[in-house]
Order: sequence, then structure tokens, then C-alpha cells
Amino acid sequence: MIAFLQPLALLALAVAALPTVLHLLTRRVPPTVTFPAVRYLAETEREQSRRLKLRHLLLLLLRTALLVSVVLAAARPVARVGLGGAHAPTALVLVLDNSVSSGAVVEGRRVVDLLAARARAILRRVDEGDRLWLIPADGLPRAVTPAEALGLLDGLEPSPRRLDLGQAVRAAAAVVSSQALPGREVVVLSDLQRSAFSSGDPVTTRVLAWTPGVTPENRSLDSARAEPPIWSPSGQVVAAVGGVRRAPVALRLSMGGRDVARAVAYTGDRVTLPARAGRPGWLALRVSLDPDELRADDGWFLAARVAEPAPAAADAGAGRYVADALAVLQEGGRVGRGRTVVLGDWLAGARSIIVPPADQAAIGALNRALAARGVAWRFGDRLDGEWRVGADGAAGEGATVRRRYRLLGSADVLARAHDDPWLVRDQGVVLLGSRLEDDWTDLPVTAGFVPFLDLLINRIAAGETRSLGAHPGDVVVLPSNVEAVLTPAGPQPAAGDRRITAPREPGVYFLRGAGGDTVGALEVNHDPRESRLAPADRRVLRAAVGPGVELLSDRALDRELFGGAKRADLSGALLMAALLAAAAELVVASLGAKTGRGRA
Repeated sequence: MIAFLQPLALLALAVAALPTVLHLLTRRVPPTVTFPAVRYLAETEREQSRRLKLRHLLLLLLRTALLVSVVLAAARPVARVGLGGAHAPTALVLVLDNSVSSGAVVEGRRVVDLLAARARAILRRVDEGDRLWLIPADGLPRAVTPAEALGLLDGLEPSPRRLDLGQAVRAAAAVVSSQALPGREVVVLSDLQRSAFSSGDPVTTRVLAWTPGVTPENRSLDSARAEPPIWSPSGQVVAAVGGVRRAPVALRLSMGGRDVARAVAYTGDRVTLPARAGRPGWLALRVSLDPDELRADDGWFLAARVAEPAPAAADAGAGRYVADALAVLQEGGRVGRGRTVVLGDWLAGARSIIVPPADQAAIGALNRALAARGVAWRFGDRLDGEWRVGADGAAGEGATVRRRYRLLGSADVLARAHDDPWLVRDQGVVLLGSRLEDDWTDLPVTAGFVPFLDLLINRIAAGETRSLGAHPGDVVVLPSNVEAVLTPAGPQPAAGDRRITAPREPGVYFLRGAGGDTVGALEVNHDPRESRLAPADRRVLRAAVGPGVELLSDRALDRELFGGAKRADLSGALLMAALLAAAAELVVASLGAKTGRGRA
């Protein structure tokens, strides 16, 4: 495609008609002469007419080409060429997706190595007038020189983090839009997983996307959890297998570096792996699959706690559903008999699980007793409505609440009804915003009620922190009773806002409390969305990023990069063509004049 920098100059192409007009105006018709020699002249004219017509036509074409070349050169034409040429100064952001999925092996090479090789080819075309940024899997734009970018590529490895390509492209578009350079482009080098694109505002910047194009079949571990959370001393691990392969796969549960259970599963199965621990305390467990093309998602780390069942009792104020569920737990050996933990509607003992009193008039006295005990929480107004309990996989998650008290305070919040605290803890006292009766919440009539009480008694009321789940690099909010996270590099203390960044390496990281005891665990695992390797097509890309995104092959990316491949200015070539046409015209005209004089 040819474009013109000065298109108005093309109006001068009208002068290309001048040689034809002048040729017609100066054309002479010889007069008719009646004398005997005219026959000789006519024969001579017939012999020379073909040569004369050819010379005149050649002169006409040369003069027309001369004028057209000069006019086109004045219009400054530029054309896309495969080699050579130059491009306008460009602000370029290179989104290099070295997330978990880039560790997949495709035709003997890792995807991350294919992406790095393509990035090097692009960097070789960056000129001095360009500005360059690099966005790897952490999603942060880095201003770099081509030499610095090449250095980063030399040590590039798959990151354990997930990259949201939708957010990365929008961040890249914001960077280049702030630059005052003629060219602005975002180049995405990725396996372009469909699951990696989040929706958002469409970008108007030019986005060029490239992918290696081959997607391996993958199988993954999508989750694993200990059931029950506290073993005594036996328990089990429930693991979910994901992916697209149909063949069976072997699973292994390891504890302390040795396999303690095995099973065979298919994609989509949830597999139970039984285990038994030898001594009380916290355990680090790992479920693993046989390795495939993407090994980073073939394992899952989790923690379990082994402890004797806590002795518990229910006072009359707890309600009949609580009494019946507690009896089931005691018969099954999950809860002991005693009053170490007391469930009721009043403070009783060192560890209490308190539901609101059935008599609303008793709320004031209960609040005063909580204050005297030093508990930071109080019961507020009673509310009627409908709310869903959110607990991030913990106690009561998904239950519907129809009646509750507002809980006022600022200590540990273990579950919320919509946005308000519903299950809280402080000073060994656990408060629920609702009575555990069917006209307050549907939890007592669900299959999850007995496990819910098990968790309340054995874990929450005992002051233990449930295991926290996170992905590498996530921001994690630590409970108030956690002082530090134990990592191989040493304890990582909790900051004032209780926020820490999860370690980059997957694994189990235990949480240390004020007395030096282990009070929980942080389970860091890959994001299951990284295991979904199905690529996005053009429709998905444009819906997530904007209509300006292009999905390109190798050759198409080379052609479209930097504003549509390299552009060469054709003015010099046209001026050279004009000079050649002028020289040829002079030679042809001179030969014609000499021939005419010779005949004279």
C-alpha cells in the first residue's frame, strides 16, 4: 500500500497531459504537390514513417513519465516494504505473558522460550527514537531500553503468578496514550488463554496479538482440602481433577515426603484420599498427579491439623438444633464430653460460642457482660431481610440469613452477611449474628450444619485460624492473632494493616501466634484458571479488549509492526526515474535531430 505525505501535490498531475497536447498542436500535415518527383517522395515517406512514429511515441512517453515522476516525488509517497525502510518514532509496550501456563511444552520447547524468541525479533527493530515498556506476568509496566529488555529475556522463566491479559492491555494502552509520539502500539505475546481476559473499557490504541498457535492437552489439580479440617487423628483429602484429557491419571497424597495414599481419577472427578497422622500438630500435605506438558499445575499443597476433639456442651439457650447436632458430633467422636467450649446465649466458661438471646430485652445485659470480659464486639439492632453468608470457603458459606443482629466491633470477622459481620471472634468468645434456628437462617436444616458446628467448636472457638488460601503474589489479610508467616527465609512479620504478599513459591507456610504457637497455615497454590489452556479467538479478544485488536501470524506481525510494517520514502526513487527519463529524452531527441540534418 502506498500513501502520500503531500497529497495535494497530486493535482499537478494534470501537467502530464502537456506533451500530448503540444505534440498534437505541432503536428504538421505535408502539402500536396503535383510534380513527377512526388511519387519518389511518397515512397520515401512510407519507408521512414514507421521509424518516425516510433520516435515520436517514445519522446511522448518519456516526457510524460518525466512530468509524472516529478509530481509524484513532490507528493512524498511512502510504501510498506518487507525489508529496509524506517518507521515513525513509536511508543511500544510489549506485554510478555510468562505466567504459569507459559511453562507448557509445545513440540519440544516451552511456550515461554517461544515468546522470548519472538520478543527478541521485535526488539531488533526498535529504533533510537522509539520508547519501550515491558509488562511481564506481574502486570507492572517497566520502561526499558532494548538492551535492558534483552537482558531480562535472557533469564526469563515461567512465573508462578497469573497475568490478567485484559488488565495488562488496558494498562499498556494507558501508558502509550500518555506519550506524544506519532506511533502508539501494544504488542501482546502470549498463549492467549481465553480464561486470562477480563472485561473492561475498550481500548482505542492499536493492539497486535501473537501466539505460538499450538495448545497442548493438559490435566491439572484444581483444588484439594482436608476433611474435616481437624483430624483426630484420621482424616481425608478431597481433590478435584481438571483438564481436557480423557485418560485416567494416578493421584498421590504425600505427608512428610512419603506417599500415604493413592487413587486413580478421570478429568472432572473429585477424589477422596484417606490418611492417618501419627502425632498431634499441624501437617503439610501435597496431592500430586503424574507430570504432563504443564507441570506447574500437577500438584496442590494443603494443611491439616491433628488434635484431640474439644470437649463441648450446649446450654438450653443454644436451641434444639444445636443440641441435636452436638449429640451427633459426640457420638461420632468429633467432639468430646465436657464444658471446655460452651454453646449458648450467655457467657459461660473461658471459651464460649454465643448466639443472640431469644428475648430481645436480654441483649443489653449480654453486651455489658461482654464489655466486662474485654470482648471488643457488641450486639446492635435487629434486622429482618435476606442475606447470603460469605466466608471465603469457611464456616457457613452460602447460607441464607433472614433475621440477624448487627455486630458492632473491629476484631476478627470470620463470616459476613452481605457486607456486615455475622460471625466474629475475640478473647476466646465467638459471636453469631443469628440464632441457629430455621426462622433465622436455613443453616440448621442443611447438610452443612453438623460440619459447621464441628468447625466452630474444634477450630474457631479454640482460637485456631483456619487455613488461608492464596495464589503466589496475592495480597493476604492476616487474622489479628497472627504475628508472622514462617517462610524458608525466616519469619515474615504481619504489618500494621495485617496485609502481606503471599510467597512466590507454592507451598504451605505456617502462621505463628503471639505465644509462638502455630495458629494456622497459608496454602499457596497456582491459580486454576492458568490450567485452562484453550486460546481466545478474535471474537473473544475484541469483546474483552476492543475492536482495534488484531490476532496475527508471524508474517503478519512483521508486516503490521510499527504502524503497518516498515515504510520507505519513494521520493528519491521517483526523482531518479525522472532524471533517467530526461536523459533518455535528450538522447532520443538528439538522434532525431542528427538524422534530420543528415537527410538535408
